[in-house]
Amino acid sequence: MEIINGVEIIVNQFLQGLGTWLKWPMLAITAIGYEQFFVLLLPAIYWSMDQMVGLRMGMVLLLGTNLNTFFKFLFHNPRPFWISDQVIAYSHESSFGLPSGHAQIAASVWGWLAVEVRKRWFTITAIVLIFLIGVSRLYLGVHFLTDVLLGWLLGGLLVWLFSLFSKPVGRWLAKQSLGMQLVWIVVSTAALLGLILLASTASANWVLRPEWAERAGEVDPFSLKGALTTTGTWFGMLVGYVIQTATKGHFLAAKGEWRRLARLGVGLVGVGAFYLGLGAIFPDNGDLLSFALRFLRYTLIGLWVAWLGPLVFEKLGWLEFEKTASSD
Repeated sequence: MEIINGVEIIVNQFLQGLGTWLKWPMLAITAIGYEQFFVLLLPAIYWSMDQMVGLRMGMVLLLGTNLNTFFKFLFHNPRPFWISDQVIAYSHESSFGLPSGHAQIAASVWGWLAVEVRKRWFTITAIVLIFLIGVSRLYLGVHFLTDVLLGWLLGGLLVWLFSLFSKPVGRWLAKQSLGMQLVWIVVSTAALLGLILLASTASANWVLRPEWAERAGEVDPFSLKGALTTTGTWFGMLVGYVIQTATKGHFLAAKGEWRRLARLGVGLVGVGAFYLGLGAIFPDNGDLLSFALRFLRYTLIGLWVAWLGPLVFEKLGWLEFEKTASSD
């Protein structure tokens, strides 16, 4: 892989040679591929456009992010600026490079939204965004071409597999009792987290090369924070969804005119309260307690988005449900 990376670095140097004027446009484009952007987009779709599209998008996002962490732990490949002083890092990244998380998440999430929307203009827009996000990672000096290509491949593969299995698995789960649905959510959460722990354990003896560490700066390539974030959100979102639908049914996200905006505004305040408020209170020492509290924090965010937020919106008269428990 080192030989390939040594050749691929020419691509990074070529793109950066086009001029520093591209730095800010590329940073703006790459921002569309960050998880934080999708954390804003997901509630907007779930609360104010289409509940089921938002749920499926969230599942694709979280599955893709978790799998990306697994492969990074498995390959522990460096980033261009780790191995060469000839590449400028316009964006600092502390994880491994292969595969590109931005490329993979862009391909999976925007690809899945294209499947949902099924409009030619949206599909073309999604393809352009996916391409530009990948190129931005090359220009910014944080990924090799191989990282981006593998990210696109894995993202597309996830979209294909999710399109094949999401409906039959969803129909099967819908026939299960609420208790069994919750059990399967626990099992899936444990499997996702266990996958990361397995890869981390398998790489326990791997040591970052001194010359890489010198160029990379402050990095923590085996950090479990990302895995706890995705699995906690996965757990909270799915638990919230199954409880909400079992007790209230599905809600009408596309109805409400100004209420759709009101839901989004108040809902994001709630997300911010959990994200920033608990983030300031909970310790972040890298010990077992801080890991558990991080998982709890993101579980609460998932619960807020999928269950508690909609309950608040209903109480405020901003949200209508298709059915109630009494009408079952």
